[in-house]
Amino acid sequence: MTLSERERINNENEEKKKNVEKFNNNNAITFKNNKIVIKINNNNNTIPIKNKKIVKKIAKKIVKKKRKQEDPEVDGEAVMPERMREEIERLMGAGMKAATWVLNKRMTASDVRADLSRLFIPSECEWKLEGLLSAEEMRKARVQGKKNSEEVLVVKMVDGNGGVSDLDFKYWTSLNKYVFTNQWTQFVDKFQVKEGWIVEIWCFRDKHALLCFGINVHP
Repeated sequence: MTLSERERINNENEEKKKNVEKFNNNNAITFKNNKIVIKINNNNNTIPIKNKKIVKKIAKKIVKKKRKQEDPEVDGEAVMPERMREEIERLMGAGMKAATWVLNKRMTASDVRADLSRLFIPSECEWKLEGLLSAEEMRKARVQGKKNSEEVLVVKMVDGNGGVSDLDFKYWTSLNKYVFTNQWTQFVDKFQVKEGWIVEIWCFRDKHALLCFGINVHP
């Protein structure tokens, strides 16, 4: 990936961020009396829904969205655990830039399933994450299908207890999402992570300038 291509991707991500913020400020979806009320540019448009199953499904999604929007535990920068901070400082050495907080996320049922063994990064954090990656790291993350070991983007992960392990870091083009895979199930088992827990993620580079992450979880 050339420098111009990376600049183009960064510009596109910045535009996506602005569009999402603009949409969220001007639009809303609510549910009332078996009808979907869609607010677009401050104008209400009501759509009647006759199928009860569809009504319940949409209502459930709206409630879930509202809870996510009103969830104070995933808003604002997290406080890094002490043992994680000490290990990250040891890996970074002197003169390296401090770890960057990336996101907080409430774990979903699929995030903790052993047969899936992956953690999705929310799409709205993509622009922030890509600002921390090199062009080569972005290229490797996007390699799909079968590949040799040199084409896999393996990153170091420091957990909340200061333990260090490896994870594969990928970008699934089919879903347009970044994802941690490979040994994620081991992490979930180690900390007995449950659906609804909070995961906090930081990004940093070690003394060799290699991409690393700090990942902490708690109920």
